[in-house]
Amino acid sequence: MRWSCKCCNFSSPNQRTLIVHYKLKHCHQARNCPLPCVYADCVCSFRTESSLKKHLTRDHSQARSKQVTARLNCELCNFSETCSDSQYFAHLKIHIHNKETVKCPYKECRFQSSVYSTFRAHKSKKHHLCTVDNFRENLYQTFIQGTLNSESTNFETHSDDLDLTDYFIEDLDLHDLLQHKVASLLLRMQTHLHVSKTTTQEIIDELCSISSVVEEYTPKIIESVLINHNCAVNSAVTAAITEIVKKVNPLSFLSKDGPFGSEYKRETFYKKNFKVIEPIEYVLDTSSRRKFVYIPVLKVLTELLNRSDVIDKVLETGHIERVEHLSQYKTYRDGLYYKDNILLSSKDLSIALGLYIDDFEVCNPLGTSKKKHKICAVYWVISNLPIRYRSSVQSIYLACLCHSNDVKKYGYGAILEPLIKDLEVLEQQGLYVQKLGTTVRGTVLYVSADNLGAHSLAGFHENFNVDKFCRFCLASRQDIDIHEVKERVFPLRTVESHKQDLLELKRHQFVSVNGVKSDCVLDRLSHFHTVQGFPPDFMHDLFEGIVPRELSLCIKSLISKRYFTIDELNSIIESFPFKFTDKTNRPNPISKSFASKKSIGGNCHENWTLLRLLPLMIGHIIPEDDKVWGILLDLKEIVELLASGHFSEETLAYLECKISDHRCLLKEVFPDFHLLPKHHFLEHYPELIRRFGPLVDFWTIRFEAKHNFFKRLVHDSHNFRNILLTLSTKHQLTLAYHLDLPSLFRPDLEVGHTAVVSPDALEHSMRRAVELKFGNISLLSLATNACLYGTKYSEGMFLSVGHTSGLPDFGKLVKIVVVSSKVSFLIEPYHAWYMEHLRSYELMKKQSSELVIVELHELNGYQPLYPYTKAGKLMVTSKVFLLH
Repeated sequence: MRWSCKCCNFSSPNQRTLIVHYKLKHCHQARNCPLPCVYADCVCSFRTESSLKKHLTRDHSQARSKQVTARLNCELCNFSETCSDSQYFAHLKIHIHNKETVKCPYKECRFQSSVYSTFRAHKSKKHHLCTVDNFRENLYQTFIQGTLNSESTNFETHSDDLDLTDYFIEDLDLHDLLQHKVASLLLRMQTHLHVSKTTTQEIIDELCSISSVVEEYTPKIIESVLINHNCAVNSAVTAAITEIVKKVNPLSFLSKDGPFGSEYKRETFYKKNFKVIEPIEYVLDTSSRRKFVYIPVLKVLTELLNRSDVIDKVLETGHIERVEHLSQYKTYRDGLYYKDNILLSSKDLSIALGLYIDDFEVCNPLGTSKKKHKICAVYWVISNLPIRYRSSVQSIYLACLCHSNDVKKYGYGAILEPLIKDLEVLEQQGLYVQKLGTTVRGTVLYVSADNLGAHSLAGFHENFNVDKFCRFCLASRQDIDIHEVKERVFPLRTVESHKQDLLELKRHQFVSVNGVKSDCVLDRLSHFHTVQGFPPDFMHDLFEGIVPRELSLCIKSLISKRYFTIDELNSIIESFPFKFTDKTNRPNPISKSFASKKSIGGNCHENWTLLRLLPLMIGHIIPEDDKVWGILLDLKEIVELLASGHFSEETLAYLECKISDHRCLLKEVFPDFHLLPKHHFLEHYPELIRRFGPLVDFWTIRFEAKHNFFKRLVHDSHNFRNILLTLSTKHQLTLAYHLDLPSLFRPDLEVGHTAVVSPDALEHSMRRAVELKFGNISLLSLATNACLYGTKYSEGMFLSVGHTSGLPDFGKLVKIVVVSSKVSFLIEPYHAWYMEHLRSYELMKKQSSELVIVELHELNGYQPLYPYTKAGKLMVTSKVFLLH
């Protein structure tokens, strides 16, 4: 048989040749597509060649090609699934871990064991060539022959089957291809695996030593092979073959005379053959040798926009988002500030950039080097990309690195000057995008930052205890405990009022006017203004501000009422059965000194998880009329609303009411409690969503993850000499490595294992659901877990789809169905009751309800929910608001 490419007309009689084509062929590099499985009926795709090879060996080996796909039964439980033998043995493993004795499923075998290692060894020794065909008949009900062809399906193909001419792809030389592959490996070691230069050189020297030994014995080996095959031994032929073997030996590139023999040669090769956009050092003060580093934004942006995978998503998103209803707020494009921006809201394509600025420590913040190497970083993203793509750390690009002390001494004007000049060019002249054959203009849409960073760059007071502390209005510090924002007693800042404040500041040489200390350097841009460019960050306002403060306040009160003690609460937290991502973000025990600190501590993820699951932990021991408990429940609901990526005017009105009710209840229960400035910022949120769009588009949680890259570099390099240039250079080499990959983004769909089946092999309810959704189809793929747009879905999770009487409906995820590379979810509907006291839903399986198949766009929210059993009841609690 011949193996055919899924993206072009290329075909080959050999599987390995097709994989080489996937990796090296010009058409795939140009289209930037992931590497699909070579089997026509398999939907799996992979970013790396090694992942594809592992998949072929594991799921499409020669032994597996002979097996059948069947609905298999378990003798120990009611398990009856359409699955492969590997999935069936994974199920048996669960019984063995539960100390149950499991019988071998193969015919005429009496072996049984309750020890997994023994059971696995038995299968490997006695049944390594067996398939489902060899199972006992009572273990399967219906089956169909697997669709895989047994001819040439084993990846371990013999060398004499290879069509070597196919390796010489047109316009490419094998020597250059091997050289580039070796360079890519070395670059990955340096950027992703963080192997030091010294260690890399030691590895190269050892490999060269091994290669020299191989070269010494190569002529003798060739002569021996010729003699064994009854060929005439000719010294000229032996020398020619030896030379060819030496040429295609990848280790030859690592010799001292090769292109990768030294660090200098490697860096020279990277800069010449990879798209390395080098950082530029700027001198702030020649006498003190103070410098900062800038990466040319226009060069990076030009490189990105001339990639098909980037520009296609930019164009596709622009088309989809322009047709939204006026009363809906789904993206920043629905906000008033975007619509008022003449450049960005025009019909022509324009690029909206998002900036981020923040300080971070590269040393131990509690050690002796505290603040000595504190760095200020400026990152940027292409906001035109859908949020699921731009939230990836690889989609966040570096613009500037400088020492935090230099920002205070020399000001943002000096540090950001090269960035401002590039942005002015982008606004006025634009960039020529070869892929589009036209010039594209753009500007900065927003600057994400915590409150301190935003006020520092925008020119507002950085001390939030001053009178005019808010960058959104002219509220006085002492008035926020008396008046709410919705009373409209605080005048909002406008472009005109801000200009007037700056005039007063310069005219009278005041220290500040209405909280304004200086102008913002970004106001030099024609299509950006301070008042409209600094959205709030609800990660810092809530999860690292209001939430830990109010949790501390309320938990202290609940303990004083003797509902529980701090030790009992910590014991409940430690023993709670966290699932899936909740397990990753599980909160730590609360410090016994939390009351004096007025905060429970914890990071953003931990505090969010604790607030969301606290009702399931202790809700049963709190009286329903307790007002302190009501404060936490209202706060939980506010967080769910703000975490939503979709708002309507009705939802915003509800959010405004919940914030007001929460404030009133907080002041009633704790009359001596003074509202934090972040409480005041929170009251602005409904109106700010109308102006900016959903706030999840701007929060800093993913930007802060970018800091970890630089912290890791410093930790591994142990080098603080010219640290800014070191970090920025490593970052740009990492970007060059990514630009060399087929795609900058992960595949939209990642499926680890699939079973290709006929609907006739499914049990009745599943078959009925497939027929209602897809009609008469011959084959479909079933998976137990999948990653769709970066979100993981697994059997046993719950999804919210549809609604009844104003409440969301739910369904248990039974299988993930893939038809024509399109993902759907096979769910089992459940009854749902809203538990007001827990702000959660109690679920109960419907007795006679049939399975249904739903698509992603039909869900109330894309995030899966994790079921928890409390007092014999099945409960789920949402992360976001489910109805709009």
